[in-house]
Amino acid sequence: MKKRWILPVVLTLIVSLVVFVGLVFLNRTPATEKHVDEENAEKTENNREENDTPDEPEKLVDEPEKLDDVIIDREFTNATSGNCTIPFGKLMLINPNYTVETSFIAQRKKELISLSSNYGIRELHSWNGDNLIDAEAAEHLAVMVKDYEAEYPGHEIGTMSCFRSVGTNCGRLCAATGASDHHTGLTCDLIDPSYGTSLDTDTLPQHIEWQWLKANSYKYGFIDRFPEAWAGGPMSEPLNVDENGSTGLFETWHYRYVGITAATEIATGKYNNGEYDSLEHYLKSRGVLLDLKAGTCK
Repeated sequence: MKKRWILPVVLTLIVSLVVFVGLVFLNRTPATEKHVDEENAEKTENNREENDTPDEPEKLVDEPEKLDDVIIDREFTNATSGNCTIPFGKLMLINPNYTVETSFIAQRKKELISLSSNYGIRELHSWNGDNLIDAEAAEHLAVMVKDYEAEYPGHEIGTMSCFRSVGTNCGRLCAATGASDHHTGLTCDLIDPSYGTSLDTDTLPQHIEWQWLKANSYKYGFIDRFPEAWAGGPMSEPLNVDENGSTGLFETWHYRYVGITAATEIATGKYNNGEYDSLEHYLKSRGVLLDLKAGTCK
């Protein structure tokens, strides 16, 4: 008799448990499910954005410079010279007043690499020989050329002579052996062959690449080495490399590596009232040169 109540009680408990579980399931509201779905959707979108993020553009790193009269880059080259600017490294100055010896030129050549072999940048005049340049400058130049060619599809920039072991004899636009900026191993004459291969300042308006380089090269550590404002007069006049920073030359194709920091200061006229500077005037304004005409350092 006593055992008869057990079965109803057990059945009642089972029914109650089933009802409780059902109520719990039903109480999972659509809002809760929506919240979970939104979280999953957000995670999926974040993953998609991470996977779709484009590659960052190649960044160029410029070594910090000392901006006082302590020289900048003493380990830049093993070549030595009586030219007092050689310890300036990337900012060395070679011109008719700051000359170097043939021993410097020979040693400097050994330290350079080929642009054509390492980066596929063509030397457009084979009789100029290989387009040799400093390795750091070559890396920056290659990125600069790549960016130009991306902006102007179907175009290219080639060289028309980089390092030179000897000078040339063609009037004011040339420099004797020992006096050429090309001896630095930091310089190339650049041109887009789509506009011809004649290095002529009169054709500047037709040469998009020279205008682009003038506006953008400092971002890659290069400067317009011989801007018109610092030419010291028409090219028909005698060479005038003066005490104020005149270069004596106007060449729209001649680009020189000095590092991003210095190139930015030169291009934006930090020491020249906001106007494009000459390397000569820039170095004198920084207080590291004593007499531009006499070719002496502080």
